[in-house]
Amino acid sequence: MLTHKFQEFLELSAQLRPGYTASLGKAPAGGSAAISEYAPEVPPLLQAIYDTVLGTGSSEEDPSLVEFIPGYRLIHIGEYGQEVALLSGILQEKGYARGGVVLPLLTNYGSDFICYYRSEDGVERVCDLLHDYGDLVTMYDSPGKFLETLCEFYKQEVYFLDEEGYLDCDLVTEGEVGAALNPDAKYWSE
Repeated sequence: MLTHKFQEFLELSAQLRPGYTASLGKAPAGGSAAISEYAPEVPPLLQAIYDTVLGTGSSEEDPSLVEFIPGYRLIHIGEYGQEVALLSGILQEKGYARGGVVLPLLTNYGSDFICYYRSEDGVERVCDLLHDYGDLVTMYDSPGKFLETLCEFYKQEVYFLDEEGYLDCDLVTEGEVGAALNPDAKYWSE
């Protein structure tokens, strides 16, 4: 299901940004295996993504191809190790003690992350982690809801390209759609 939803996300992205999917590169078979160095069991969400595409390198300059969601790029698999180290450093510096598995998924140039999180009891979420605060805030109730919500953002025209070609969004509608599809996520109610 996650692979199917990720494919739908790519198709919807391509309608607004025709070169975006190609810019992500095609992953080799089993591309997500590179993540097993950082997580013995690669989460299905990361498998769905990195068995399909490579991600966006930090050197990408075309504004319409940089962002996976407004403000964040999909970490390139070749840069995954350095982003894991950066995220781990932030969590350690901020005294993170919740346990479980926290892996980076999306990042920006301010060292903020959208992370995959699996609690010690196996509950999966997608969370926001702002570098300055160091707290994981649930954005999406599950990995499936993450992809479903992003697809819905395209379907409801929440996302658009601004005058400079960057992906942007209608913040009010984004909050409404995000809250409706992720009722347990604190992020949308803040």
